[in-house]
Amino acid sequence: MQQETQQLREQYDIHSDIEVIGEEKSQEERLAEVLAQLDALIGLNQVKHEIRTLTNFLNMQRQRKAQGLPTTNLSLHLVFGGNPGTGKTTVARIVGQIYGSMGVLSKGHLVETDRSGLVAEYAGQTGPKTNQKVDEALDGVLFVDEAYSLVAESGDDPYGREAVQTLLKRMEDNRDRLVVVLAGYPEEMDRLIRSNPGLSSRFNTKLTFEDYTPGSLGRIFGGMCKTNHYVVTSEAQARLLLGFQWVYENRDEHFGNGRLVRNVFENAIRRLANRIAGIAPLTKEILTTIQAEDIVIDEVPTDHWQRLDEGNVQFSISCQGCQETTQVPAKYLGRKVRCKRCSARFVAEWGEPNGA
Repeated sequence: MQQETQQLREQYDIHSDIEVIGEEKSQEERLAEVLAQLDALIGLNQVKHEIRTLTNFLNMQRQRKAQGLPTTNLSLHLVFGGNPGTGKTTVARIVGQIYGSMGVLSKGHLVETDRSGLVAEYAGQTGPKTNQKVDEALDGVLFVDEAYSLVAESGDDPYGREAVQTLLKRMEDNRDRLVVVLAGYPEEMDRLIRSNPGLSSRFNTKLTFEDYTPGSLGRIFGGMCKTNHYVVTSEAQARLLLGFQWVYENRDEHFGNGRLVRNVFENAIRRLANRIAGIAPLTKEILTTIQAEDIVIDEVPTDHWQRLDEGNVQFSISCQGCQETTQVPAKYLGRKVRCKRCSARFVAEWGEPNGA
């Protein structure tokens, strides 16, 4: 048997240290996959448009270079302004993958940090600490969250200034190997960029991450349910959207966005567990169905929930065929409907409640 195996190895040139792998994807294929990830994100339409524009510009420069035409240098460093939970880190990761797939960066990986990852506690340690973090990000993207905390409003922050100056020097020294994304609250980020001429000259592209609307928050919740194999009744969808509406309309700069949805989802699962604790036997339907009583958002006042009991809440949904917007009652949510204009059939999910 061993002899036959050896003969086969010799005949077909089979070696134990060689394995068959799939064909490597082209730059165009990898870029298409990354852009599909971008398009799949909920909301963020303006951010998506800006990143598409940047991608198109880089592609045009690549084509001009191939034709022997002069190219225009563009700073690839970005400022992301937005409240927590608006997808800034996710988009930064996608941006790195875009740069990597286009050959702008050889890796395109993302390294996340904040003030604590750049600024040390004692004199003489901040420079080395910042340099170490930059070294991790070389050939990829360094994402600095809450970047405004690097510079105190009073201006009396020598360690923070040292971190900024070290970062600026490395951005210049490694201009072809490093992209930096600074992220944080919009107003604070504007203050940070204005505080230092070096920052304002290198970060001239700002993307604004708007807060998610109630319908978008609902779609994020629906995505979590799909991932974890839960279904949401029409009544639960309506209650959830109405609750998100109140929180959205009364939001401040600390509005949680996606983090709010995560908290509401986890709370709903806990309430579901308590509700079915005494039921036997537990069927798959019982284990996977989120009811209206499982949806609780502590900030929402009782009188706001009463709108559902009164039956006067309508939800705006868009037809997936003709894209026209129409109003439907709560009982239609999550159900398959037919558009009277174009006869398209689709599931009416996560509309915007009236007044949102």
